[in-house]
Parts: sequence; C-alpha cells; structure tokens
Amino acid sequence: MSKVKELNFAGKRICCGLDAHKSNWKVHARMDGKELASFSQNPDAILLSRYFKKNYPGAEVNVVYEAGFCGFGIQRSLSELGIECIVVNAADVPSSDKERKRKDDKVDARKLSRQLAEGNLKGIYIPGIQMEHARALVRQRYRLVQDQTRCKNRIKHMLMCNGVPLNSNGHWSGKYVKQLENVKCEPPLQTALNLAIEEYKQMRSLLKGATLAIRNLAEQPAFAKVQRYIQSIDGIGLINGMVIQTEIQDIERFKTLDGLCDYAGFVPDISSSDDRMVIKGITYRCNEFLRKALIESSWILIRKDPAMLMKYNEYRKRMNKNKAIIRIGKHLLSRIRYVWSNQKEYERGIVG
Repeated sequence: MSKVKELNFAGKRICCGLDAHKSNWKVHARMDGKELASFSQNPDAILLSRYFKKNYPGAEVNVVYEAGFCGFGIQRSLSELGIECIVVNAADVPSSDKERKRKDDKVDARKLSRQLAEGNLKGIYIPGIQMEHARALVRQRYRLVQDQTRCKNRIKHMLMCNGVPLNSNGHWSGKYVKQLENVKCEPPLQTALNLAIEEYKQMRSLLKGATLAIRNLAEQPAFAKVQRYIQSIDGIGLINGMVIQTEIQDIERFKTLDGLCDYAGFVPDISSSDDRMVIKGITYRCNEFLRKALIESSWILIRKDPAMLMKYNEYRKRMNKNKAIIRIGKHLLSRIRYVWSNQKEYERGIVG
C-alpha cells in the first residue's frame, strides 16, 4: 500500500484579502490565479495563521487589508506570526463598476486578494508604536481645541439669541470667564448658561493637560533632537513642531521634496485628456493635520522672516493670498526637510 504524501506548498505564494470588522473577518485566498477559499472567522490573527499552516503548509502567505478603524494592529500581529501583511488606502484599490455597485464584505475581500496577486497594491507606511501613540496624543489635543471652540460658540450664541450683551475682544481670559459667570438673567437661562460655562472650563482644563503632556513628550530623547531642529525655523513652535514630527514620523521615507509636498497636500488635482489639462486647485487628498499645521506656521513665518515676506509679496502679485501662502508652505517644508535630514539648526535669512 503506497504512502500518502504529506502536504507541501513550499515555493507557492498565497494572496489573501482581508475585510476586517470588529466582530469578524471576511477572508479570501488565491494561489496561481485560482481561488482557494472564501470564509469568515473571528478577528484573530492566530486563527488565520493556523488555518494556512494546517491547509497549506510551507506556502508563503501575503495578506492585505484596507486602512480603517482597526489601525495597524492586525498588520503587527500577522508580522509577528511570520505572515507578510500590507495595509492599503481604500481609495487606491482598483475597482470595477460591478464591484462598486454590488459591494459587500465578500466582494471586497476577493477584490483585495486579486489586486494583491496582480501586483497592483502598494502598502502605506507603518509607523512605529511609540510614534503612533505620540501622534494619538497630538491629534487628541487638536480635537480638544475644536471642542473648546464649539463651547465658546455655544455660549456666544446663547447670549446673543437671548438678547444678553456680550462684551468680548475675542480673548477668553480668566477675567472674561468670571464676567460671564456674573451675568444675571432669568433662572432657566441662568442654569443653561452656567452649564455651558462649566463645559467650557472643563474643555479648557483638558486642553491645558494635553498641552503639558505634549511639552513633556517633546523633551524625551525620541523627540528632543528633531524638535530642536524643527523649532529653529521661524514660525514653528512646540505644538506645530510636534504635529509635524508625529505626522511625518520619518523624513527619510520621502526621497524627494515633491513626495513630501504630495503627502502634505501641497499639490493640485488635475484632469488631463489628450492635449487638454484642467487644474482643479489644491488637492483634497492630504494629511489634514500636517497641512493645517504648515499653513498656520507659514502665516507666522512671513511675519518673522523678511526673506519669506519678500517671497510672499512676489507671489501676491500674480495670485490670491491663499494660493500664495501654499507656496510659502512649500518653502517651509523644504526647510523642515533640510534641517531634519542634515540634523542641524536653521540659519535665518535663507530663502529655501
């Protein structure tokens, strides 16, 4: 009686598309252009690894999933288990009209596995855990600033809507908050106003705590040196300096300034057909946190650096102020890339 040969898929490559959700994963696998399996499983990297080791021992397994709520945890878990995994931007995955109109989890997983096998997918950058956690803190401060602004607007709307005089020069100092607390009005409105003021004070306290935490983080070895270089550039302070570092993370991953400008969103969207090209203006595809920090710093830069003010005035002769400040933002990015890559502080007076 002949012995049954053991399964051995050495030298074979399995391309696996993963549609990840909180409660389950939709998995679709293919090899040599043929579909192998399509199934659902619990969201567990170990279970997925065991499935392939049991059914296709020796095979090289490549997994892809779309960036989303689950972040990079799946990628890190699979990498630790020896499975190569990339994360892609959902907007970069080619889709047929049928796949867009009859979209479900199974279709998405099949599409990902097919595009991976055909070599059409490029993974996004996977940050280090320390930098990712630092970025979470910096982004949370940004959200607290937005929440604090909403609280201010609610208070102003409440007072104006009910005919209560509002005396403010735009600066919400502790003295001004005390004035708001002493405003006298009818009991129901007084209660609503007191609640709104208390909410604002809580937001203000949380924002102060987040700012202090970022300041302490910037003094740690992983950030202190880069922050010294970045903040040597006029217009960049502590908060925007930390936004820039935690969003870019590794300056060496951008081989050219154009690549860095593309990531920041300082490039136009275009539509070209034959000999006709339409420039649609600055792209919506960007890192919004980085772009806002750079634009804010650019406005400060032209007030502090005469060389950049001169460049800004030259741009203003042929374009509006918003387009001109985007050009200044590109110059600022060039400076950031220079000091960060060369590990040296910036010298004033250079138009770069």
